[in-house]
Amino acid sequence: MRDQLKIIGFAATVCLVCSILLAIASTILSPLQDRNKANDIKTKVLAVFGEKVLDEKGKLCVSLDELDTVFEERIRGIVLDAQGNVLEDKKVSELTPREISDIDKETGLKAFYPVYVYENRETGTKLYGIHVSGKGLWSTIKAYMALETDLSTISGIVFYEHQETPGLGGEVEKPYFQDRFKGKKWLDDGVMQEFAITKSGMAENDHSIDGITAATMTCNGVEKFLNNDFKVYNKYFEKIRRQN
Repeated sequence: MRDQLKIIGFAATVCLVCSILLAIASTILSPLQDRNKANDIKTKVLAVFGEKVLDEKGKLCVSLDELDTVFEERIRGIVLDAQGNVLEDKKVSELTPREISDIDKETGLKAFYPVYVYENRETGTKLYGIHVSGKGLWSTIKAYMALETDLSTISGIVFYEHQETPGLGGEVEKPYFQDRFKGKKWLDDGVMQEFAITKSGMAENDHSIDGITAATMTCNGVEKFLNNDFKVYNKYFEKIRRQN
């Protein structure tokens, strides 16, 4: 009995020490983790606008100071609510991944919708980036999409997080699939169109692209959340178009 108590006491002591060490490590590493998340967001946003911040292998190819400088000089953030209204007291840098990805079960909408306005110094034009996300087949898929000045033409998209099946739905992250979005349009004569991801070879207009072979469910999910999210963003974009 005494030996058993010693074993239990030893195990309890080890668990307590490990818990304390994990708590300390979490506290110490938390600022670094937050910094990494912020860097990742900046990298993906700049990449979708065509800034050369990633190498061919998808790794950061500029220093963190350069990343901060380019982002601060060229990106202006706006936060919208689910009705497309600007929230003056909110900053994109304050938004958590959950706040821009989690969907309310009752409304089917998210709490916040970030918009990134990018100014191309060489041409003087502005591009607009939006965050889109939703359910695929197995996971939540997240992406940043860039729009031309007309707020209709897609200039790029970067799918940056998912857990879809490698070789099937996981192909959303591959350049060949993302490149299919370039030049496609959301509007026709000023009216928003339903964007379609079709079976291979079936895309027939400016509002559709060929899907991924044998990944119908993933493509259906992407199609659904792209349309749902853009409907919210378009409420804000319509105000900008009326001003121009």
